[in-house]
Amino acid sequence: MQPKRIIAVHLLNDWSGSPLVFRQALEALQQASTDVLLFTATPLESGFLSNIDGITTTEIRYKWHPSKVLTLWYYLSVQLRLFVKFLFILRSTDQVYINTLLPFGAALAGWLRGCRVVYHVHEVSIKPWLLKAWLIAIADLTAQQVVFVSEYTRRQTALVRPVSRLIYNSLPESFTSRASQVYTPNMNDPFTALMLCSNKAYKGVYEFIETARQLPNIRFLLVLNESKTGFEGFMQRTNPSANCFVFPAQTDTLPFYQQAHVVLNLSHPDAWIETFGMTILEAMACGRPVIVPPVGGICELIEDGVEGFKINVFDSDALVATLQRLSSTMAIYLHMAEAARERAYHFSANTFRQQIMSVFNLSGEVDTLCEVVTTTTANWR
Repeated sequence: MQPKRIIAVHLLNDWSGSPLVFRQALEALQQASTDVLLFTATPLESGFLSNIDGITTTEIRYKWHPSKVLTLWYYLSVQLRLFVKFLFILRSTDQVYINTLLPFGAALAGWLRGCRVVYHVHEVSIKPWLLKAWLIAIADLTAQQVVFVSEYTRRQTALVRPVSRLIYNSLPESFTSRASQVYTPNMNDPFTALMLCSNKAYKGVYEFIETARQLPNIRFLLVLNESKTGFEGFMQRTNPSANCFVFPAQTDTLPFYQQAHVVLNLSHPDAWIETFGMTILEAMACGRPVIVPPVGGICELIEDGVEGFKINVFDSDALVATLQRLSSTMAIYLHMAEAARERAYHFSANTFRQQIMSVFNLSGEVDTLCEVVTTTTANWR
């Protein structure tokens, strides 16, 4: 009898959040002595899915292009190649593990070959809307089980047929072990607010700069996921106040969490809804209270007023008042800091591993942060 295999697919191997989480999942499956074959796109050497011990990786030819027409052509071409290739290599005993909604060619081939198809859904912001509708329809047709990273993502995707499972992302143990050594910041230092994000207006970068102007007694740190050129352009456009310090992309963000008292995410709820929020979880693991938007998956990480606050970035008065309150009332601050660190423990790598293994019927346990919802009781296939 041939051994059962997990055939994993992710299109673009880069340093973004979804391949990071996918790598953690694949490592968990490989450690369970499962034969895992990964198909992912070039460049193989420059992303989270590179060089995973014990996993056989096959390159698929796919790339992003500034031209939307060319990007669509590349995308449809790789779907056709995946579909044809998988029709020939798949066995009915294989499980096809698809990261994001995008690799629909692999899903269709797995469905036709009678394989068990599992999706891991991270995103809901797919454009154009016709493509999003198509991808959701294919997932609804082909998947037997779908993993969602937040309840918000599950609601927005609104699949009907597959079994859906909520598994929150976790932090790598390499980060949490270091975060456990981060202690409460020195109360004699200036109260410091930190935000880490991309250089996009909808991420709230300009509101962050303006808030710093209104609170000269608080120090503000902004770490932009931006090159030196883009960083310099941002500095010229915004001319931050003397209490606001801006930094380009960093390979190690832990020293910034160490300096911070509170960590912010100011994404605009009308333009960019966060489906999870890894930097917020990192902050909580370091024992830092957080301020997050009131909508999206990110607000599922905290209870308002316990580990932090849920504030709309457009309510500048509430944002300023909250920062003033945290900076002036140490008893409240310290209580929230401890609650944040305790909450982060629930998103451990070990819990994530157990949940992922249970999805693929391997040894693992489902705890309170892994909810299973059966949307059909019949084997509709």
